[in-house]
Amino acid sequence: MQFDLRKFEVIFFRYMMGLCALAMLAAIGVYAYLGTFSRYLSDDYCEAVRVREHNPVGAVVERYQDGSWRAANRYSNLMFAGFSELLGENNMQITMSSMVLLWAIGLSWSVHEFRKFFRISWSFQTDCFLGFSLVFFVLLQAPNLFQTIYWRSSMMTHFAPLVFGSFLFAFWMRQVARGINEKVSLLVYLLIFFGVFIIAGFSEPPVTTMVTALGTFILAVLWFVHSPIKEKLLPFLLCGFAGALLGLLVMVFSPANMNMLDNSPPPALQLLGDSFLFSLYFISFSLKELPLPNALSILLPMLVVWTHKQVESSAFMSKEKKIIWLMIAGFPLFMWVLIAAGFSPSVYGQGFPVERMRFLARFIMTATLMFEGVMAGLLLKSLKIRFSQPQIQWFVLAVLFLMGFVYPLRAAVQVYQNNVPEYQKRAERWDLRNAYIVRHASLGEKDIVIPGYSGVHNIKELDDNPQHWVNICAAKFYGVNSIRAVTIPGEYLLEYLSE
Repeated sequence: MQFDLRKFEVIFFRYMMGLCALAMLAAIGVYAYLGTFSRYLSDDYCEAVRVREHNPVGAVVERYQDGSWRAANRYSNLMFAGFSELLGENNMQITMSSMVLLWAIGLSWSVHEFRKFFRISWSFQTDCFLGFSLVFFVLLQAPNLFQTIYWRSSMMTHFAPLVFGSFLFAFWMRQVARGINEKVSLLVYLLIFFGVFIIAGFSEPPVTTMVTALGTFILAVLWFVHSPIKEKLLPFLLCGFAGALLGLLVMVFSPANMNMLDNSPPPALQLLGDSFLFSLYFISFSLKELPLPNALSILLPMLVVWTHKQVESSAFMSKEKKIIWLMIAGFPLFMWVLIAAGFSPSVYGQGFPVERMRFLARFIMTATLMFEGVMAGLLLKSLKIRFSQPQIQWFVLAVLFLMGFVYPLRAAVQVYQNNVPEYQKRAERWDLRNAYIVRHASLGEKDIVIPGYSGVHNIKELDDNPQHWVNICAAKFYGVNSIRAVTIPGEYLLEYLSE
């Protein structure tokens, strides 16, 4: 029986990609595990009170019409908080952990549908590896990870739209591929329209980014696409653009936003210039300060595509090398535009975006780098650059395995060691204090004094002033008249909370 080297290489590749995908998933699992230590903080109390006094949809309508509360124009995040509250007393832990895992699933599905649409032939293990890699590299480099992922009030503003957006993108790509040869039902268009509208309502950066991206794609299809697929793509893009534009208008003309118009906004030209300048600064700073993760974001997908020749020859023929070069040159510029669009609401309201508002920019940049890696791998294959000797091929395979397997596991250990003790200690102290408040409230006490903790990751804790807005929301949350935090020496803390 003759040994089939090509078949062996493909099987070996799939097993290797499977192991690397598991390593990436293990690292993501550590980030999900950190979510089990999430507890109520600051705005979380206020949002929980609102949704408990109404239903999730009613709370959104009431806050939107009121307009006095900051971010009242964001109609989707409070609704998300309301559905999160339905999960019970452990809703924080369940929500944070599941959102991280859902993002990994959503992006893997997106990669799967993306490569099917472009007729790229590689294994399901590779889909998972690339999807998990995107999640891992974004979380690894996230500006202020705690505020972005593990504080629900901020998470549903800056992280949730990416999680739900990944599933919408995968569904979108699947329907576009089907729509090439099949008639698309009106229900699909409505789902895309309302899906984009809901995601647009989480916060301003996602909606400005989606309007910019979808508008650019519509113009590109109108000008550059002349094949029959043009008639199939445009309805999908127009539905998405309409949903994003409606979301933007709902936010812009909300009572809360109209109240803010009394402040003098920067001139339009300055707003545009500062947005592009800050975007360029963010990109250059990231490349200088995070060289290794950025380099691996390009190298890993490039080696996956090139080394194992997993792309069908029909997908990118030699005559289409020009298209690959155009994509390699054009997508960094597109990245710059999208990051500037996402930064523009911050520039309008405050200046350079705070850390948690840069998470979307981190995702856009990492996704672009990985896409550049895929295009580079396609280009190398189309140029027919091959390994001259089998030893070189196996050396490159070993390098790929080390980068895709060892690096995420090493990072996972570091994240676990650096973060779990801190997160766990804070959660234990919060649980003790929560039990103390619940116990004394059940005994009929209406004005409760508790130990004061320091703020965590620049998030406001309960104050010594019972009239502070966080304390007022916390008092309503626990059903008492007032809560006041006082300083108690550490050696007496457990004794006090056990009373």
